Amino acid sequence: MPKRKKAHFRREKAQKTLDPYLEKRSRGRPTQVARSTVTGRAENYRGALEALWLKLNEPLLAAKDDDGVTEAFEKYGQPYANNFAPRFSGEILALIRDPLFPKRARAQVSFLAESLAGRPEVSARRSRDICAKERQHERAQSPHKILRKEFYVECSCGYKGPALNNACRKCGAGISLVSEILLLILA
Repeated sequence: MPKRKKAHFRREKAQKTLDPYLEKRSRGRPTQVARSTVTGRAENYRGALEALWLKLNEPLLAAKDDDGVTEAFEKYGQPYANNFAPRFSGEILALIRDPLFPKRARAQVSFLAESLAGRPEVSARRSRDICAKERQHERAQSPHKILRKEFYVECSCGYKGPALNNACRKCGAGISLVSEILLLILA
């Protein structure tokens, strides 16, 4: 019997992708985990460790191996022991032995929480860097809020000038915010 000929299909690259998020945004290694995920986990871990740290501090720092870390969490880390104990035991021990590990209790809690937040997708150092960058971003934002916005209006009553409380100063005719939203969408 004669052999079948293979059909050669050529994939042509689409001009524009349907999902622009999938396009390559920048150079370098692609991100493995979202920054919001890392910072959210760090906050959760920080809350859990702060609640336990008074009891957990000494036995955890005295641990010599992975089993000692697991035992410390099982004895003194309830009800949060399952979040840390068996899966992060080796990493917690390495972080405690790290020369950068802080001396003060609050700093120790933050160091552990931020280091473990990105695991296993990113390294402990990168996880701390992500949290620091997000903190820096939050500090850079203005603490002030818009309390009132004003419009310059031209009303059918003949008034031209700034509005007061989203209405004409002369007759009190209200400003329709729906038309403003539609203008923003259409623009």
